[in-house]
Amino acid sequence: MRVIRSGPWVPGKVKWGLLALVVVLWFLLGGPFYIVDPEEAGVVLTFGRHTATTEPGFHFKWPWPVQTVYKPPINVVQRIEIGFRTVTEDPPTYISFTNDRDMLTEAQMLTGDENIINVAMIMQYRISDPVAYLFNVRDQEGTLKDIAEASTRLVVGDNAIDAVLTTGKLEIQTRIMDLIQEISDQYGMGVKVVAVQLMDVQPPAPVFAAFKDVATAREDMQAYINEAESYRNQQIPEARADSVEMVNSALGYSAVRVNTAIGEAGRFTAVAEEYRKSPEVTATRLHLETIANLLETVEVLVVDETAGALTHYDLGGSE
Repeated sequence: MRVIRSGPWVPGKVKWGLLALVVVLWFLLGGPFYIVDPEEAGVVLTFGRHTATTEPGFHFKWPWPVQTVYKPPINVVQRIEIGFRTVTEDPPTYISFTNDRDMLTEAQMLTGDENIINVAMIMQYRISDPVAYLFNVRDQEGTLKDIAEASTRLVVGDNAIDAVLTTGKLEIQTRIMDLIQEISDQYGMGVKVVAVQLMDVQPPAPVFAAFKDVATAREDMQAYINEAESYRNQQIPEARADSVEMVNSALGYSAVRVNTAIGEAGRFTAVAEEYRKSPEVTATRLHLETIANLLETVEVLVVDETAGALTHYDLGGSE
C-alpha cells in the first residue's frame, strides 16, 4: 500500500536547524535579556506601547516584535552648540562663525538697538523624563537646537548691543535658559536645562576694531570709577573716625568745664553762707587759705641774723 503525504516532508535535523536559526536571530535582535548602564534608563515597549521603565542592571524581555527596549542616557549632561561646532575633543578643534559661513549664518543676530552681533552659545541639558523625551517629540536634539536658537535670538533682540557685549551677559544667559525651559515644557520634551553660556560674543568683522576701542574706553572708565570709589571708601571712614574723635573730645572738655563750674559755684555759695553767719571768722580763714596757697607756689627761706648771712633753712624741705 502506498502512503501519500498531504504536505512536504521535513526531516528532524532540518527542524532543529530552523529552531537554532530562530534562536540565533533572536540573540542577534537583542536576545531574551538586556543590560541598562548606570547612566541610562530602560524604556520597555510591548507591542509598541510603553509598559515599563527599568533601572540600571540586568533585565529579561520578550523578543522582538513583542517587546522593544530603548535606553536613553538620563544621567548624562548633553549639550547643544549654537554658532560653532566642536570637531575634536582632544586636541580641541572647532569651526565657528569666524571661519565658516554656515556657522556665521547661525550666529548672526539682531540686537534691540538694530545692531548685528555674532553669538556663539552652549546649552546644556539632561533628560528628566525618558518616556516624554522619546515619544512626545520627533528629532529631539534638532528640536532643542531650534528652541535654543530661537530663544537666544528673542532675548538678544530685547537688549541693546552694549548689554550683550559687556554688562548684561549674566542676565541674558539666565533669561535664555528660562525661555528654553519654558518652551521645552510646553512641548513636553522631558528635559531639564542645566546651563546656558555665551561662549563668544562679537560685533561683525568690519566694525570689530571700532567696538573694541569703545569697549576699551568703557573698561578704562570703569577702572577710574572703581579707583575713585576705593579712594572714597578709604577717606570717608577716616573722616568719620576723626569727626567722632573730635566730638568725643569736645564732649569731654565740655563735661570737665561744666563740672568745674558747678563745683566752683557750689563752693562759692557755701563760703558766702558761712560769711553771712560769721563775717570776721570767714574773712580771716579766707585770708589764711590764700596765704597758704601762695606759699605752696614759692620757696621760703628763713635766715637767722646771728648765724650769718650764709646760713639759712629751707622750710620747704623735710622736717
